[in-house]
Amino acid sequence: MPLRPLLTISNSILESLKKEEIFEDVLPQFTPKGLLQVSYGGNNEVALGNTLSVAETQSKPKVQFVLDAPTNSSEEGVNITEQDRFTLVLTDPDAPSRTDKKWSEYAHFIASDISLKNTADAGADFLAAEIDLGAQGKELLEYVGPAPPAGTGKHRYVFLLYKQAGVSPQAPKDRPNWGYGSPATGVLKWSEEYSLEPWAVNFFYAENKG
Repeated sequence: MPLRPLLTISNSILESLKKEEIFEDVLPQFTPKGLLQVSYGGNNEVALGNTLSVAETQSKPKVQFVLDAPTNSSEEGVNITEQDRFTLVLTDPDAPSRTDKKWSEYAHFIASDISLKNTADAGADFLAAEIDLGAQGKELLEYVGPAPPAGTGKHRYVFLLYKQAGVSPQAPKDRPNWGYGSPATGVLKWSEEYSLEPWAVNFFYAENKG
């Protein structure tokens, strides 16, 4: 199946990220280099701000990254080599609530040193890479599913795929505030320490109505 043009996909993603203040609260605006597809099984697909249940998101999801450019593209920064490594994270900027940031951001999952191997059909001119979270890379923080406190509204759970800069990142000291001890601090500060480059993003909402 051919991909939509890069501009169309990027604009669709950017609109959702701006609307739900992901750029404002989690990281500066960037242009995604592809689609980060995340599935918890069945109809529980992460789709740029849809709502999933807490119960159905407690296990590690299946993840795929589709590079939204031909694999033979000469555009700088698009090609992926066997030596390239990536980091995948899941972070909650709304801990314990969207208006109370004392635990924000909360680190739910980190896996580093992931290699992207093309699993697209033979003859396809784009890269589609399954990310096996049980076997690939190095798990820096074990997956912890959403656990929003009752009555704190919907929480945003943000998946980010970063390209590493040759240095493997290290686990943060703690999950709340990503170990920095300052409210509204998280993956941006951590990723900058290791010169990680954001490549793709997806997110969903979950809520505990109590």
